[in-house]
This record gives sequence, C-alpha cells and structure tokens, in this order.
Amino acid sequence: MANSSEPRQGIGIDALGGPVIDPTKNVLDLVDAANRRQDDLREMHNRYLEAEFRRLEEQVKRVEETSELRAEFAREIGIVHQSHDREIHKMEQDKLAAFRASDEMARITEANRSLAAIQVVERTLNSTATALASQNAENNVEVNRRLAALEKSSYEGAGKGTGAKNTVTYAIIAVGLLVSLITIGSVVIAIAFAIRR
Repeated sequence: MANSSEPRQGIGIDALGGPVIDPTKNVLDLVDAANRRQDDLREMHNRYLEAEFRRLEEQVKRVEETSELRAEFAREIGIVHQSHDREIHKMEQDKLAAFRASDEMARITEANRSLAAIQVVERTLNSTATALASQNAENNVEVNRRLAALEKSSYEGAGKGTGAKNTVTYAIIAVGLLVSLITIGSVVIAIAFAIRR
C-alpha cells in the first residue's frame, strides 16, 4: 500500500469521476468577466454623464434664449410704454391748450361785453349830458331873461321897494340852482341805471 502522504500523479477526478477543473482558470475567467462588467458600467456611466451634460447645456441655452427674449420684450414694452407716455403727455398738453384757448375766448367775450356796456353807458351819458346842457342853457336863458326884466324894472322904479327886488332876485337864483341840482340828479340816476344793466 502506498503512502497517503505522497503526491499522486495523473489527471485528477472529482467525486463523480469527472476531470477536476483547475480553479485558477475559473477565477481568472470570473475576474475577467467582472472587469468587463466594470468597463461596461464605466462606459455606460460616461455615456450617461455626456447625455446629462448635453441636456444641461441645452437647458442653459434655452434659459439664455428665454432671458434674451424677455430682455427684448422688455425693451419693446419700454419703447411702447414710452411711446404711450408721450401720447398721453401730448393729449394732456392738447387738453390744457384747449382749456387755455377756451379761457382766453371767455375773457375776450367778457371784455367785448364790458366794452359794449361801457359804450352804451358812454352814449347814454353823452346824450344825457347833451340834453342837460341844452336844458341848462334854456334855464339860464330864462333866468337871464327874468334877471334882465328885474333889472329893467328896478331901474324904472328906482327907489321903490329895494328890499322886495332883492328878495325876488334871490328867489329866482334859488329856482335856477334847484333846476340845476335836479338836472344833475337826473344824470346820476341815468348813469346808475346804465351801469346796472
């Protein structure tokens, strides 16, 4: 019987009688498969990162385009807003100019009315003054005629009733003054009526 501690020569067989496979090759094959799997995973991960990077680049590009569109829109809105403000300002200026023109027209109309009223008063005063002057002239003629008559009678009847002559003279002068005052009062009343119109 051979010593069991000596190594045996030949092809090894397993418990079922099949040849024994060297575990080193099996391990190497597993390690190689694991490495290929790792390489595949790295390649897939790199492809994922590249796709994600492209997606982010496109998103950044879209954000920039949107930002540019918003800026352009804001500029256009600003221009439209400024144009709208200019139109509103022009409309307000036109409205103020129309109000000023209306006020000026009202002032001119009022001035024309006042001028017409003044002209009416002036004509009234002129006609009243002319009438009063004529009436005063007539009164003065009458007063002078009476005074002349009194003087004549006083010369003719000198010495007769000197006191009575003076009294009559004063009475005639008082009547003349009274007529003048009545005439002046009429003028004042006519002016007051003309002004109130």
